[in-house]
Amino acid sequence: MSRSTNLNEYVIRVNVRKSSDVRRFCEVRVHNGTDVYVYQPKKGTPVKASYHKSGQKHVKLGNSAPIMPPMQLDPIDQIVTEENPWSKSFENFEKLMPYKNERADDTFDIDLAALDFEDALSLVEIAIGRSFDPSSWNDDGVEKVTIKQKIFPVPQSSTGLQVCVRVARLHHA
Repeated sequence: MSRSTNLNEYVIRVNVRKSSDVRRFCEVRVHNGTDVYVYQPKKGTPVKASYHKSGQKHVKLGNSAPIMPPMQLDPIDQIVTEENPWSKSFENFEKLMPYKNERADDTFDIDLAALDFEDALSLVEIAIGRSFDPSSWNDDGVEKVTIKQKIFPVPQSSTGLQVCVRVARLHHA
């Protein structure tokens, strides 16, 4: 893995593996230590979720206008625990682009064979903030269990912003 060449940008690449086939599940880009962009490069129309310093969040397909009205959440400097700007399950593996050692500052790798459980949905969550709780929860008969989690400090952030990449499983309790 080679480092990102842009000094104002921090890049985390999340890859998924099915046997010897490795795909680019998503990449997280933090510009100037504040604006967070989560991309899912895939065949067809890529998806991008943006969470800006001001707290505005929106999602786009390709180069379109936001597909949902922008939401106003906590400004990045005021997030104490975590905000979850993006979550996605793995059913679109075949549409994901192959991983070809693209540049990144850090990586998070997921082996899909280890997540093969019947009657459960596995997903990746990207969270931003300053503290992260991997604890499980149970809501209306659906249980969420954290399988794997890693926290990445953003070097360009003057306020201690971190990115958490979490693999979780949802199933009926």
